[in-house]
Amino acid sequence: MATQAEIAAHLDLSDRSVRELKKRGVFHADARGNMDLDACRVAYIRHLRERAAGRASEAADEEGADLALERALLAREQRERIALENAETRKELVRIGDYTAAVVSVLEMVKAKILRVPAKIAKSDSKLKARMADALIEALTELSQTRIAEEAGGSDDDEPDDL
Repeated sequence: MATQAEIAAHLDLSDRSVRELKKRGVFHADARGNMDLDACRVAYIRHLRERAAGRASEAADEEGADLALERALLAREQRERIALENAETRKELVRIGDYTAAVVSVLEMVKAKILRVPAKIAKSDSKLKARMADALIEALTELSQTRIAEEAGGSDDDEPDDL
């Protein structure tokens, strides 16, 4: 068994470095604080290999950031971004702005066609034409006030809508 100072001298480390490695669980001590010299040497070599391979990082900074963890998170974000770009290229995904503009355009065409119906059906009967136009405008107004989230089940209201 060796003391912390002996481990530090053997591994060419400072006492503080040995304390930090012990605190992070790289080195293990017995109840009296002594450590096995051979076990510490092997543990330190393995620790250095892990750091060199990028699977472990130097001590976390004061905010708790871990370099290996941050790299892994960055890699995941990059992978997700590329996957989204690929899905968009394959036409499996569309940007919400493009989709919204297309839907609005189609709805405007539908509205224009619907509002031409009274003129086509009641060409000479102006009263019928006016009643049909009023009914269609009322229906379109009601439809325009419908919230898509509510219709899709995203409403916070538990009360049924009036029909």
